Amino acid sequence: MRNCDRAAGLSSVFSLLLLLGLTGAALPVSGQEKIKINITSDLLKGGTRGSADKFIGSVYMTHDNLRMWCDSLYRYPGNIVEAFGNVRAIQNDSIHLSGDYIHYDGNTRFTQVRGNVTLKDPTMTLTTRFLDYDGVWEFGYYFNGGCLVDLKNTLTSRRGYYFTQTKIANFVDSVEVDAPEYTIFSDTLKYSTVTNIVSIVSPTRINGKGDNNSTLYSEDGWYNTAQGHAELYKNNLVTRDAYTARADTMHVDSVLQQVIMLHHVTVHDTVNKIIVRGHYGVTDQLKDISYVTREALLVLVGESDSLFLHGDTLFVHKDSLGNDVLRAYRGVRFFSRDLQGVCDSMVYLTRDSTVTLYNEPVAWANKNQLKGDRISFLSANGKAKEFHIEDDATMIARREDTEMFDQITGRSIFGYFHDNEIYKIEVDGNGETIYFVDDNGIYYGPHQASAPRIMIRIRERQITDITYYKTGDGSVTPLFMKDPKETRLKNFVWLEYLCPVDKQDIYTARPAPPPRD
Repeated sequence: MRNCDRAAGLSSVFSLLLLLGLTGAALPVSGQEKIKINITSDLLKGGTRGSADKFIGSVYMTHDNLRMWCDSLYRYPGNIVEAFGNVRAIQNDSIHLSGDYIHYDGNTRFTQVRGNVTLKDPTMTLTTRFLDYDGVWEFGYYFNGGCLVDLKNTLTSRRGYYFTQTKIANFVDSVEVDAPEYTIFSDTLKYSTVTNIVSIVSPTRINGKGDNNSTLYSEDGWYNTAQGHAELYKNNLVTRDAYTARADTMHVDSVLQQVIMLHHVTVHDTVNKIIVRGHYGVTDQLKDISYVTREALLVLVGESDSLFLHGDTLFVHKDSLGNDVLRAYRGVRFFSRDLQGVCDSMVYLTRDSTVTLYNEPVAWANKNQLKGDRISFLSANGKAKEFHIEDDATMIARREDTEMFDQITGRSIFGYFHDNEIYKIEVDGNGETIYFVDDNGIYYGPHQASAPRIMIRIRERQITDITYYKTGDGSVTPLFMKDPKETRLKNFVWLEYLCPVDKQDIYTARPAPPPRD
């Protein structure tokens, strides 16, 4: 049990209410039952102190349903008593109150308990130094620190109020709730002694204990301390390790260690520099998985540029080594300044910063269209380092706004970046190329060649050198002898209309344009 010397008194109000039977408004003196003093010991000595009747030694007093014992007692005219020394009282055989001093006004039904106050019932124990009860408004309060302990929780605060009709307690100033699974810190909390529900009405932090090292923050909501369930409605934040999650509304199950997030969801991984957004999200700490959907957005934060990716659903889980794996499903579109793309699904491995596109992927790197059965990008420090196109790989670049396209195809294509610019391309297996030779903007014609392996050098987005392994250099056809539309490799397809033009465009899927005449 916590050290409760600073005392508290949420329930003491409740107990005092029952103890004194003060459930109604104050009545006139003539309508009150006179306090009865019952002698229970031969050591009793009577007398007076001014206008007061004085009783000393094993004093026993009754009033309505209240029974009280003390070392000495003074009864004043006007139905007022003061009890001193080892004061203890019992209300309805279930509420036990003790303290050093009680002042009780039977007319106004206002009671003051002072010094080493302890209140017990079958479910809780309250300790405090000062406890007052107002029978007119039917609430009690402590004002110099109090501590309430029930079967699961320890609640402390500087001030506390308890309303006997609703059985709702208000804790105010330096509120702390200590339980085996969590600790709650707040400036103001409401607590129901019937439902064991904490109502959050001010900035509140809930810290998990043990393996549950997550922290909840909210400014409006409630938490069921018996069931471990919370619903949060304002400025909500969940923090765990390097992750933070925000949402307009959160449903938290601390038993299942699951959080459901609704509206304006944002999950931030500060280590891997990843931001996930959407309008519906779920995190499951036991299964170590989470997902976000409804306008889902993934942001891979780079040093000089960030990649923005949209999909129907974004899913996160751990691999066998404990590293995060992000997956995007259905209608994936992404944009950064130098890299854009579309596909049906995507996987991002945080352990080596690799993005892989699946199911009819198309990407654009430095305005080069990349297409194949699968496309992968490797990055480091927020910059692209390599790409790999697998199976039926093609790479196409358009010469300005013309029908001339430089084309590369092969079984696999590898590309390498420097400062996010492609500087080298390697083709492995069944390599073919078509590119238009030009001299300061004057085109001489398409050069076409094939080889098992090809290496291409690029500078300032222009081909500077091509090396064909185990074949000749190919041939150049004068431009006037061949229509550029006839210079197409067999798997040529230009899909520029699919390319996102900015980070907002990733939410718009475009249909194919009508064919040109």
